Amino acid sequence: MSRVRQPPLVTGISPNEGTSWTKVTIRGENLGTGPADLVGLSICGHNCLLTAEWMSASKIVCRVGPAKDDKGEIIVSTKSGGHGTSTVSFKLLKAEKIGILDQSAVWVDEMNYYDMRTDRYKGISPLSLRPSNPLGIDFDK
Repeated sequence: MSRVRQPPLVTGISPNEGTSWTKVTIRGENLGTGPADLVGLSICGHNCLLTAEWMSASKIVCRVGPAKDDKGEIIVSTKSGGHGTSTVSFKLLKAEKIGILDQSAVWVDEMNYYDMRTDRYKGISPLSLRPSNPLGIDFDK
């Protein structure tokens, strides 16, 4: 007796708006049985499968790519459940061009860094980037 799986259903995305390469958390039901089961993921018509990280059957984390549409659905496709639907949408914001005197927020991707000492690009885990005592406070006093 084979059990028929329900198609994926996206019920939430956080944040629900952002610029290209914003990291988002997708929540829903039947989002796959494992990382290999996830075969398609699109946000606003852009394929985001390469940046997708399957966490559980109800959670996927990925980055939104440069899309043509300003607002669109989140569509998940799996081997076990097929092509899914979405009850929520994502709004893609246009990045503002800033000048040298304009204030801006900068997000540093802590997964990668450039080693100036050896002139090489290295990928390391985020925990190894954090010094044990970044402010140099002596707690023994």
